[in-house]
Amino acid sequence: MRRLTLVDSFFFLGHDEFTGRPSLSRTSLGIGLAGAALCDLLFTDRITVENRKVRAIAERPAGIPTADHVFSEIVSETGTHSVRDWVNHLRGELPSVAAGNLVALGLVRQTPMLLRRRHRYPPEDLLVSMAARSKARAAVFGVDRPDPHAACLALLAWTAGVDDLCEPELGRAHVRAWMEDTHHGLPRRISDVVAGVAAVAAAVVYTGDRK
Repeated sequence: MRRLTLVDSFFFLGHDEFTGRPSLSRTSLGIGLAGAALCDLLFTDRITVENRKVRAIAERPAGIPTADHVFSEIVSETGTHSVRDWVNHLRGELPSVAAGNLVALGLVRQTPMLLRRRHRYPPEDLLVSMAARSKARAAVFGVDRPDPHAACLALLAWTAGVDDLCEPELGRAHVRAWMEDTHHGLPRRISDVVAGVAAVAAAVVYTGDRK
C-alpha cells in the first residue's frame, strides 16, 4: 500500500472512511491540511521553521502532491512569514487542491452532494482510507512514544477538530494530557507548526468563521 503523506492522512481523517462525506467544516479541513502540508515539507527537509517563521531550505520540491503546491508558494515569497500566517493563507485553497490530487492519484472519487456545494470523496480502497485513523489512534494508544510522523498526525487531528479520534476509550481530559506531553516531546520546528495550527483554529472559533 502506498505510504500516505500527512496531507493524504488528514484528508481521510476529515471525511468518513466509508462514504467520503465531510466530517469537518471546510475551514477546519483547510486549517488541518495547511499544517499537514507544512509538516510534510519539514519531514522532507524542504523547509525549516525558525522563531516560528517558515523558510525554504531547498530549491526543488519533494514530489509530494499538495505539499509541492505549498512549497512553490513559499519559495516564491521574497520575505519570511510566520507559521500562523501561512496556515491562515493556505486554508482556503487546500481542500480543493488536496482533493484534486487524491482524485488524480486514484485514491478517491469525487461525487457531488445533493443540494450542496461540497462533494463526497468515496475511497477506492478502504484499507487506504482507514489507515490514517489507525495510525493516529496507534500513536495515542501505543506503549512506546510514537514516531514524530504519527504523533504529528494525531496532534493535527485533535487541534483541527477531529474530536472522536480516541472515543470511546479515552475521555477528553486524557487525550488533552497526551497532547500536551507529546507536543513538548516533538522537535521544536514541528511543535511550532502545531502551535500555529492551534492559533488559527482558536481564532476561527473566536470570530465564528467555521463554515
